[in-house]
Amino acid sequence: MAKTKKVTEEVAVEEVKEETKKVKKTKEEKLAEKKNKKEEKAKRKEKAKLRKQEILVEKKKYEDEIDDIYDSIKATKKNIKAEKKNLKLAKKDLRKDKKNKEKETIVKTYVDNIKKSKKEIKDNKKLISKKEIERSNVGKNPKETFLGDVLEEMHLVKWPSKLEMVKYTIATLFFVLFFAGFFFLIDILFSFIKRLVG
Repeated sequence: MAKTKKVTEEVAVEEVKEETKKVKKTKEEKLAEKKNKKEEKAKRKEKAKLRKQEILVEKKKYEDEIDDIYDSIKATKKNIKAEKKNLKLAKKDLRKDKKNKEKETIVKTYVDNIKKSKKEIKDNKKLISKKEIERSNVGKNPKETFLGDVLEEMHLVKWPSKLEMVKYTIATLFFVLFFAGFFFLIDILFSFIKRLVG
């Protein structure tokens, strides 16, 4: 009996040792998991930080391009002013000597240059609006931009209050009834006139 008691105690001790090993393993596994999660979180943060920096750089690039286009528009406007002054002078010269073909071509050249410059300004303005849209979409997932924009616009909608809805409903019903009665009376009037004439 003493042997069996000793054997059961040894088995119990072994079981306890195994349980403590399991507990240690689970603790070590949990610590390893926590460490892995922290590392992954740090990597995600670093990745997000880098992405933000990339987005800022890309937006800055678009802003610089837009500024360059604005500068180009300013320069073109200055050129238009200069061309208009030259055109006035050329027209004065042409009035003095109406038969001079060379002066006519100069006037035509100035007019063409002014038209080209105005078209260039118009094209640059379209390009600016396109660049601004591209800049606003930087960093957004193209699939999500439409729905995101719709939600943004829906937040800007000013919904009518209960009192306003009642007023609008009453006004709508009043106008519907008024015009129904108006056209009913006109119909009766025309049918009466038709009976008198016919």
